[in-house]
Amino acid sequence: MDQNLNAAEEAAGRQLTEQGYCVLEGLIEEEEAAGLDARARQLMADRSGYVKLEGALNPIPALASLCIHPAVLRLAGRFLGAPFYLVNNACMMWCQPGAPGGRLHADWPLGDVPQPYPLWPLLLQTMWMLTDFTPENGATRLVPGTHLSGKPPGTPEDEGEVPALGRRGSVLIWLGGVWHRNGTNTSADQHRMGANVAYIPRFVHRPELWPRVRREIYREFPAQLQQLLERSVEP
Repeated sequence: MDQNLNAAEEAAGRQLTEQGYCVLEGLIEEEEAAGLDARARQLMADRSGYVKLEGALNPIPALASLCIHPAVLRLAGRFLGAPFYLVNNACMMWCQPGAPGGRLHADWPLGDVPQPYPLWPLLLQTMWMLTDFTPENGATRLVPGTHLSGKPPGTPEDEGEVPALGRRGSVLIWLGGVWHRNGTNTSADQHRMGANVAYIPRFVHRPELWPRVRREIYREFPAQLQQLLERSVEP
């Protein structure tokens, strides 16, 4: 896989190294993002608050293009080495008006790893912004640099946090060791929808944690995505 980054991706890579997260603007068209947002809301319309749809590639196979976006894959290759894989599937995360904020955490598999945590990443996360991410609608909040701390959160939840802001069609990328949480949606009528797709190096895998991709869906995906999902498809 080509890991030669362009100038914007090199800058993103430096921010990932130093702060643990970055935002790449405008990677997909706003119309595509809006369509995925609308489809996800249809599937979760019976629930309120902060809602997750695990195994989202099964009902929304159009997420495939996000999973194999070249800019994201180049950065994943830079930080995880090759080969790397998807973490089983994708997840839609819907933060509705009035939804409370989450708790600061570092991502799996760090909870299963002795402290101090390794300084090299065991997980690279992405959150595709299918709506604008704003301070009012519950944008993901992160504590920059905490991927270098070697430990889970132990500070008050507002200490050093920054919201990851961006326009619909952008993507937030972060390393799994960065402390983060969903923000509180304080707006009266603005929701926030994200598509969460995560990547792992070859030596990390726990397929039982998330829904696997259905075999009939998997067969229709491009070969590149099939490779990324080869350990996460139904037997």
